[in-house]
Amino acid sequence: MRSIFLFVFLFITFFGFSQERDDAYVGVDYFYGSILKHNKTIAHLIRAHPAGVLLSYNVRTHGEQRWQQEYNYPEWGVSFMYEDFNYDVLGRNYSLGIHYNFYFLNRNLQLRIGEGLNYNTMPFDLEDSFKNVAYGSHITGFSQIGLQYNKPRVVGNFGIRAGVLLLHHSNGGIKSPNTGTNVFSTSIGVIYDLSEEEIPNKARVAYEKFTEPIKYNLVLRGGVNESDYIGLGQHPFYAITGFVDKRISYKNTIQLGFDFMVSEFLRIENEYAAIAFPLRNIDPDRDHKRIGLFAGHEFRLNNIAIPLHLGYYLYNPSNYGASSYLRTGVKYYINEKWYGVGTVRTHGFNAETIEFGLGIRL
Repeated sequence: MRSIFLFVFLFITFFGFSQERDDAYVGVDYFYGSILKHNKTIAHLIRAHPAGVLLSYNVRTHGEQRWQQEYNYPEWGVSFMYEDFNYDVLGRNYSLGIHYNFYFLNRNLQLRIGEGLNYNTMPFDLEDSFKNVAYGSHITGFSQIGLQYNKPRVVGNFGIRAGVLLLHHSNGGIKSPNTGTNVFSTSIGVIYDLSEEEIPNKARVAYEKFTEPIKYNLVLRGGVNESDYIGLGQHPFYAITGFVDKRISYKNTIQLGFDFMVSEFLRIENEYAAIAFPLRNIDPDRDHKRIGLFAGHEFRLNNIAIPLHLGYYLYNPSNYGASSYLRTGVKYYINEKWYGVGTVRTHGFNAETIEFGLGIRL
């Protein structure tokens, strides 16, 4: 624990002396919570209350660009998290990510949304760590959602905040097992403003109403993932997504389209299950391709977007997962036509895969 206090000190010192911005601050939050039982297979892992420290560096926006004003002058930043599950089987998590802070109720209520990468110290291993079915690999994804009361400059440059945090870690099915963890916690923290001056006034510009015609999209996605049956290995997959979208406002876009998915791990899983479970009468040659229809929504934040798709399988002979699926993630617009995308496709709380893709919008 002494090393964590040392890191906190170095973190604050580094940003305190290296930044000359008048719109940045650092925060240190302590959290204490519980693991949510989102899957019955992790019941044996819920033995103690996780606790940890979340460090953040935050930069304010002042309306120089339209998206900043549209979203009530949010903040962007970098965060580092240390999480101790207080149970040796789960080990410890060290997470690094980027986040946005959005404000409500006269900027007293802060909503934090972030994504990043995590390192777990004790992932699954058949010999040394066979109980840890939550993490199948050292490297996993890291997601955070926080809702906090925020009060800057209570005493000098010091302020306070307190609230709740939901922390999610999962490798998205890249390596099995992968139930992941969801930790709901309460938090309390201190923030320190790096400026000696009060927060500058926000810009107010009257923008014209945003309009845009219907656009046509084609996205090629791919990656690797693994069956829930441990030991079948990692295999490639690809997906072709076609959809139409209509940007109904500067912030909001609605979408309707289809997915064509080919997952090699399903072919391997069918062959294995047909032999391992003969009473199930599984056809080892059943088709492992799937077709889905989805409706979606997308929030635009300048060149960054947050898509959300709710899909239904029209064709799914393998009966893998559920009848519906959910996709969410991050999209980056390279220009008006091309974009890159990283998303997670799930069935309920169970992630099937992390998808990386390139899309075109015409």
